[in-house]
Amino acid sequence: MKTSVNWLRNYIDIPWAPKELAARLTAAGLEVEGIEFTGQIPAGVIVAEILARSPHANSDHLSICTVNAGQGEPLQIVCGAPNCDAGQKVPLATVGTQFGDFQIKKAKIRGVESSGMLCSARELGLSDDHSGLMILPPDTPLGIPLTDIVEQDAVIDWEVTPNRPDWLSHVGIAREIAAVAQLPLRLPAPAIRSLPNSSVHDCAKVSVLDSDLCPRYIARVFKNIKVGPSPDWMVKHLEAVGLRAVNNVVDITNYVMLEFGQPLHAFDLTTLAGSEIVVRRAKQGEEITTLDGTKLKLSTDNLLIADRDKGVALAGIMGGENSMITDATTTVLLEAAAFDRSNVRVSSRTLGIATDSSYRFERGVSPETTAAASARAATLLCELCGADQVDGIIDCYGKPWQCPEITLRVQRCNALLGLSLDATAIASCLERRGLSILMQDAETITARAPAWRFDLHAEHDLIEEVAQISGLDAIPEAPVAARISGTMKDDRFLPLEEIRGEFQALGLDEIINYSLWSLPQCLQGTACSEEEIIKVDNPISIDTAFLRPTLLPGLMQVVAHNIAHNEHNLRLFELGRVFRKNNGRHSEGLQAAIAITGKRHPERFGSDLAATVDFYDLKGILASWLEARRLTDCSWQSAEAPACKPGACATLTSKGKTIATFGEAATVLTKGIRLRAPLFLALIDVDALLKLKAAPPVYTPIAQFPATSRDISFVAPAGLTHQTIVATIRDLQLPLVDRIDLFDIFSDEKVLGKDRCSLSYSVTFRHQERTLTDDEVNALQTTIRSALAEKLGVELR
Repeated sequence: MKTSVNWLRNYIDIPWAPKELAARLTAAGLEVEGIEFTGQIPAGVIVAEILARSPHANSDHLSICTVNAGQGEPLQIVCGAPNCDAGQKVPLATVGTQFGDFQIKKAKIRGVESSGMLCSARELGLSDDHSGLMILPPDTPLGIPLTDIVEQDAVIDWEVTPNRPDWLSHVGIAREIAAVAQLPLRLPAPAIRSLPNSSVHDCAKVSVLDSDLCPRYIARVFKNIKVGPSPDWMVKHLEAVGLRAVNNVVDITNYVMLEFGQPLHAFDLTTLAGSEIVVRRAKQGEEITTLDGTKLKLSTDNLLIADRDKGVALAGIMGGENSMITDATTTVLLEAAAFDRSNVRVSSRTLGIATDSSYRFERGVSPETTAAASARAATLLCELCGADQVDGIIDCYGKPWQCPEITLRVQRCNALLGLSLDATAIASCLERRGLSILMQDAETITARAPAWRFDLHAEHDLIEEVAQISGLDAIPEAPVAARISGTMKDDRFLPLEEIRGEFQALGLDEIINYSLWSLPQCLQGTACSEEEIIKVDNPISIDTAFLRPTLLPGLMQVVAHNIAHNEHNLRLFELGRVFRKNNGRHSEGLQAAIAITGKRHPERFGSDLAATVDFYDLKGILASWLEARRLTDCSWQSAEAPACKPGACATLTSKGKTIATFGEAATVLTKGIRLRAPLFLALIDVDALLKLKAAPPVYTPIAQFPATSRDISFVAPAGLTHQTIVATIRDLQLPLVDRIDLFDIFSDEKVLGKDRCSLSYSVTFRHQERTLTDDEVNALQTTIRSALAEKLGVELR
């Protein structure tokens, strides 16, 4: 919010320079984004008069001007401006004037001596106009510094928080200055000229059909309007904060909006069918063309200001092209209204229109401010446009605003702020912020919030007011008090951090996505129906209108993004919340998702580099994870799932509960993604997994004696599994067997025969208390070889 310091001085005598003003209000909670000084003209720029103008002999666009600076002999100055005509009074930068790093000096320009520079408004930093010299009024005295006649100003850009819409106005900032400086506030008094023997009800009619979206609507009618340019003081104030002057009627509505924070709109009454205003929801598909020429198609979510036949304005956002003020306008209906902030926000986002008006209504405009702003605009219309107000106003105010009453405890206030204020000092702070004290004693204070404050509801809000008025810098520093927290079992965040650490230890990279997606993204790859997807009541856009039922939308988006950027070796995981609606009730849970694709060993060479990940790589990741968590009561089963290809999907279950579903990604998910290798996905029900009971940890001391190993090779049927072989060896319950490793598989039909393969195992033996002898190890190996031959029928080699 930009405010002009000169404009603010209309309401309060500011006791500080702009920079100190910014510092003091920052200490009270109103931060500053920047300060811009205008009218800061360098010393040495004076008023001069052009006595004569002649063409430059060596240039077709330069002129030689004889200038009277009011100080001695006339000066000769070379000028390139098209309007350096004799008789004009203009700014002159005399020799020695400093413009930043540039100093005006006597110089020869194409052979002609020049003793100074005639200036445009842009060269002086007064405006962007560089079309010619800045022309001064004819009665301006010669030789005086330009700073004597050009008003200097400072424009402060305030960082307004969403809970303080009252700061989006000059009066609101002036109230803040008055509170901090303890000075009186001057608000302009209404001075409205009314037409005798007239009634507004004979000229116009207003109907508010949706009062929940428009709690107050005030209409005034003015006749004898003379549309024309605004006075200089208003133009300067508007331009100082970045608004362009249009005409006096439109400028008044903009001026009052910036003055009181209340957006207004002026309709040409003769263009309103039936001289009627109807505040209603738009019909589905109804169209309106706004002031900027944009044609919009509306829905029933949009509030419309209409006449008897058509829409004439989009409530709280922008007026319609069909009722705009023109030079021929003589009768005006002035609208001042309060609109529901949520409805304005939704309409602004869905229609893609953001204006100064919608910015204020989205944050909240008090219905009480509406009346004050309407009266102020009426005064200015009478004063600047020669208008006469038709007697009376139409005020549709079905449910008047009720200011909340809040009780504050003195002891609680001091305990939170670390101060020692008594009830009188606290009450003074509240009164300076505009609150009315209803009851006060040594222990409690009851106050009523002012009508322009929407953010005061509870005791802590009043304590914040006391802190800001006392000065945030006055709050003492306090050491942090350490408190004994709960046990590790009570920490709900720790199990999630453990899962993240375990996934990262397995070589996966974490991703984080938003929870809001479009409906097609939420449904893709799931068995959910549209009724099970939760829709947000007030979405920012249609692409973020639904809560995700799984982590798939974000996971697939990240995969597609990486593949598009030529990153094909991916090991990703995400841990987050998912949402679903069951029988009308909303539920949420924790889910983990894994995606892997690309090379199995991108760090290797040769044939190893060509191998890509497959189904069993993902199964191995899950199995390693379960082993790390000591979850042994789990089983693997083939299955079918919408997110996986048929025949390439499995589930991990425990006691009949599905813990994870994994497999190769279905074609519907990978369509449009230029994968170089298959993509494998896993979705894990973290809530169900955390309920599983882990096996107790088993301590195994570090061995102090060396191990020894023996290799066993044999030819086996191709259908014999590694798990069966390992189980057979384990069933022997040999106490010294430490590890069993498969290190070679060979199959060749010509060498070994059909459906046969050669397997080679390394069995490691170790004793915890002594070194094993060769005889002991050889005996154990013989036992294992015999068991494999007898129980599995393998051919030992």
